Amino acid sequence: MELPFLQYFNTWRHIADIKKLAFELGHTASVLMNVNIVRLYQDALFWKRAGYGPTPWHTDARMAPFDTSNMITFWIPLQSIPKRGGTALIFVPKSHCDFALPFWNDFETSQEFSRLEERYDDRTVDYMPLSLGDVTVHSGWTLHCADGNASETDRLALAITYVDARAEIREDCLELQQSTKGGGYGDNEDQWSY
Repeated sequence: MELPFLQYFNTWRHIADIKKLAFELGHTASVLMNVNIVRLYQDALFWKRAGYGPTPWHTDARMAPFDTSNMITFWIPLQSIPKRGGTALIFVPKSHCDFALPFWNDFETSQEFSRLEERYDDRTVDYMPLSLGDVTVHSGWTLHCADGNASETDRLALAITYVDARAEIREDCLELQQSTKGGGYGDNEDQWSY
């Protein structure tokens, strides 16, 4: 099956415990980004069913119309994830500092994005096993992916994303989203989130 996961946005608006958690993590997000005030951008519940395929390499910030480098995501598994066969995120540490990749390569047309495993060799990391209560945190510009779910168990995880409250919203990206249904500049999910 090619579908990587099912996704439900902004559950904090309907589930009191997620709202409480999202608001409590705001202070930690401001400390980690070294900014005074953060804005809760969105939360997303990721449901990767048994047999679902891999999540491709991506950065979260590329899909959001904020003009900032200060975006951070807390990824929280909602059950234990084993070392082998787990579907936790795989990261390229410090990829948020690789300015050459997007500068020299167009995301839509460059072959460089299809060979990220070669570009970063053995620099990818995962933090499995993860237990209930563990959290990973990554910059909005950090490259990450996830393996397919080869287990017989569905995997649920909650991602909560914050952005510097002073970040400007790129209105030109919103216009492109509306006129081209994404066009590589974000996604309609953004409009649901702020």
